[in-house]
Amino acid sequence: MARGPSLTCHTIMNEQRLDLSARLEAHAILDRLVAKGPTFRTADARRLIDLVPVAPSSRISFTGIFRSREPGAKGHAAGIGDVNLEGEAKQTTLTLNIPASHRIGGYVVTHTPGHLEIELMWAETRADQTGQSCALIYDVRTKQPEEMRIAVQKSLSMLFITFHFVSFIPWKTPESV
Repeated sequence: MARGPSLTCHTIMNEQRLDLSARLEAHAILDRLVAKGPTFRTADARRLIDLVPVAPSSRISFTGIFRSREPGAKGHAAGIGDVNLEGEAKQTTLTLNIPASHRIGGYVVTHTPGHLEIELMWAETRADQTGQSCALIYDVRTKQPEEMRIAVQKSLSMLFITFHFVSFIPWKTPESV
């Protein structure tokens, strides 16, 4: 299936890349942080905070996906009869002020001051976003990890319309030393 053109408008300042050794180390840390259990290692969280470059945060950001279909064609084919060809589907993505993300193993990591979001690579393909992403929350000044929160999808129905949204609820706390 052919996809239409994609429009991307970002404003990313001072974008930094992770070298291979940092990416491998970050991947091992991510696996430990998201493992089962009620706590996470503070040393792992601090190291991940130091490894992943911080992107400037913006109060307003937007991601939109616009889908449309090109005009179809109707006609008559000899020996077949009337035919109706549907137009090709088009998708345009528009992003504005979205912080830089880093692909690390099977994760997409976005680091803004005080907030490190960890999402599974193919999370957007799931209908239910519960458990597909989490966030490490930390004090910006001291870099002290405070907690991890996990995504939970919720629904709100009004008349005949249902809105699905994701909120983050408390999940893990730093282990006591």
